[in-house]
Amino acid sequence: MRTPLLLLLLFTAAPAFAGVQAGLREGGKLFEEKKYGQALAAYNQILRDKPQDEAASFGAGAASYYLKDYGSAEAAFKQAARQEGGLKEDALFNLGNAYYRAGDKKKAAEVYRQVILQNPKDKDAVHNLQLILEEQQNQNNNDNQNNQNQNQDSPNQSGGGAQNDQNSAGEQAQNSSQNQENKDAADRIMQMARENEYKKPQSAGAAQDDTVEKDW
Repeated sequence: MRTPLLLLLLFTAAPAFAGVQAGLREGGKLFEEKKYGQALAAYNQILRDKPQDEAASFGAGAASYYLKDYGSAEAAFKQAARQEGGLKEDALFNLGNAYYRAGDKKKAAEVYRQVILQNPKDKDAVHNLQLILEEQQNQNNNDNQNNQNQNQDSPNQSGGGAQNDQNSAGEQAQNSSQNQENKDAADRIMQMARENEYKKPQSAGAAQDDTVEKDW
């Protein structure tokens, strides 16, 4: 997550109520100290009295994410994104990360696309979406290979060979179409990246890791 932005906003926020301001500062301090459970409690205390508070929702999402409670993180980031404030883009981006970590890559890709539509120069969202599309294409390629191997190893049954061949051909055509769609989508993302003079970022010590890296 874009943690420096989170902490900057939490420490410089000036809500109307002093109690909210103090709670945000306390939550930000605890978050910085990696006391995520206590930070979450501080943000939730604010949200009980002011459920629409954008910064508190964002902070609750961040703390929940680090606690690996991705369902709660998703709900909090959605709430922050609904406020149409200064945290909307980052809340959406981190919502995509929460979906990805929870294993829902389809929803993650949809959210990253929303971020890119709002800001085509968001390099992190471009990077993450590109990785998901590449993963999907690789998975489809593996499925096609497995289907081909199964067809080669399985003899046709009497009276059913033609139907089996027809079904297999239909599945291969469907997978081929899906592969082409993924490839076209990946090409569009690559073109967008080139237009923004973007170079794929890598975190230190993770040059060979093809999972989503630009998340926090």
